[in-house]
Amino acid sequence: MKKSLWLISLAAFAACNSDEALSELPESTSETFTAYAPPVADESYFPAEDKSVQLSTLDLSSALYRCVYKVGDDVGRAFDSTKATEEEADFLQTEAEAIFEGCETEKQKLDAIFNWEVNNVRYDTGGENPGQTAYNTYVNHVANCQGYSNLLNVMCHFAGLQCFNANGFVTQYWLGHAWNYVKADGKWYVVDATNNRMYLMTNTAKYKDEYFPMRVDVTLFEDESFKYTWEAGAFAVVEVKQGAERLTVPFSVENLRIFSFNPQTDLPASVREVYLGSNITSLGDGNDTGLRNHAPNVEAVHVAEGCRTFCSENGIVYRRNGSEVQLSLIPPAMRWVELSSKLTRLEKNAVYNHYGVQTLVIPASVTEIEPWAVENAPNLLWIYVPENCSYLGVDSNYNTTYNSEPTADTFVGINKVCEIIKGAVPTSIKTVRL
Repeated sequence: MKKSLWLISLAAFAACNSDEALSELPESTSETFTAYAPPVADESYFPAEDKSVQLSTLDLSSALYRCVYKVGDDVGRAFDSTKATEEEADFLQTEAEAIFEGCETEKQKLDAIFNWEVNNVRYDTGGENPGQTAYNTYVNHVANCQGYSNLLNVMCHFAGLQCFNANGFVTQYWLGHAWNYVKADGKWYVVDATNNRMYLMTNTAKYKDEYFPMRVDVTLFEDESFKYTWEAGAFAVVEVKQGAERLTVPFSVENLRIFSFNPQTDLPASVREVYLGSNITSLGDGNDTGLRNHAPNVEAVHVAEGCRTFCSENGIVYRRNGSEVQLSLIPPAMRWVELSSKLTRLEKNAVYNHYGVQTLVIPASVTEIEPWAVENAPNLLWIYVPENCSYLGVDSNYNTTYNSEPTADTFVGINKVCEIIKGAVPTSIKTVRL
């Protein structure tokens, strides 16, 4: 296995996405090495801390309640065409108006719609309903929880009520569930027509241990740069509408502390660095997929020192784990990936579907590398591995094996000319910042 270093030109490095360019790479004969250094954090871009409401310490229902009671009058009023077509909507509007005919208050309209569903729709236990749209639920009188909530949403729309759907869990079954939040006569209600339950949203003590909202289907707040809502069980920034090269994720909005940065659409192409404050405790679901999937041009993510959940080093994000760390996010556009010396184990898919990385430096602190530690990194050209490290594998009896050299399953889907180099990273690195 080669221990030599590479001399590589900027032009060849930049063109390395093609097999033709890779075939022209020079031999490893020089003590000079060119590396692309990740951007260094500029402290002035971290968000200023404030005394906003710390939602992450509350149960999910109570935290969402704090958000919903601050939303504007426009939230939950737009008709959602995914729940009914235009033709179906015309039919449902006529039916809805007949249901709440004679009602004088918004609450009376809500009660009429709710009671009609409870008394006329039965739960679908065997796939009887061909679809869970509002129309199918109404005409077939059978639905699962999603069908119930879609129908209630559409009928509330025709009654002029603010209403949106929520998806999450209920303790009755500990299965996925759908329900609604509806505003009537100035008060918000938790409405679960499937289970014939309705609670005043302010009375969180009555339902907080029963309903666990994971997402809602509306934008709760919006300003010129960001959209905010409840996603993956957290109050999150879910869209960046505009951003400069250095993007500062807000600490709070409407005096509500944001605790998740979970973009659901791609960040603007201009964004190269992301700055996260001490408020952030989530980057999406358990795999931090929001930022991983929607930051194609981001080269570095910086985390403020005071953050208790995450930390960053060399522009890479880690979850804190006592004195050690767990790799969380390698920015998608990062070329030179140098992992933290606090890392002791490189887990499966530590580098996964990463099309930017060209050099991976695994520190000497890593004593074990799992199978498929790297998977699908087609532009990876150099992997620096520790001198003394065990590479885990599995034998024919599914027992774990410990190997002194990488196995065929350690680094999968890398470039065919990639070199695995044992020992320290070259000290005579010529750093280049593009």
